[in-house]
Amino acid sequence: MPLLCCACVKPKEFPPEPYLEFRRNILGMQEGVGGDSTLSLSVEFYFQDGDGDIGRQDETEKEPYVGEFFHNLHFNLQEMLPDSSFEQVYQTDSTGARYPITYRYHLHYIEPVNANHSLSGTITWQVDDFASTAFFMQGKTVRYGFYLYDRALHKSNVVYTEAIRL
Repeated sequence: MPLLCCACVKPKEFPPEPYLEFRRNILGMQEGVGGDSTLSLSVEFYFQDGDGDIGRQDETEKEPYVGEFFHNLHFNLQEMLPDSSFEQVYQTDSTGARYPITYRYHLHYIEPVNANHSLSGTITWQVDDFASTAFFMQGKTVRYGFYLYDRALHKSNVVYTEAIRL
């Protein structure tokens, strides 16, 4: 008599707030329009979210995505100090006002694939203007702190890339 065995694998359950883990920096060269090559940086990170509301389908949606929440993926440039700690890098404009150097992006909608809607996976994200950063920060050591917001405006933990000597 044959034996039939069935089992259901319970989907993983995570908290509703996004969670990130840095995986690695990917430094490379990117060919420009004129055929010249520039330094590029992609950051690979793991994410998980219990209610599966990562990214947006329509980046033009207004409420509640205003101000800090308009973009859902944020990178902040930091410089290593002589004591090996890091601090935010600022840019000064012609009036003397200082602005933190930040990069803000729209992370596109990620479709949950299981019954409880939880999401997890790995994202590789290219940091804009890294060649410019490498030029004006030449000889210094930098890293990026980054985090994301889900559609419910839950903020993830802040994680940091490995230090990069320029």
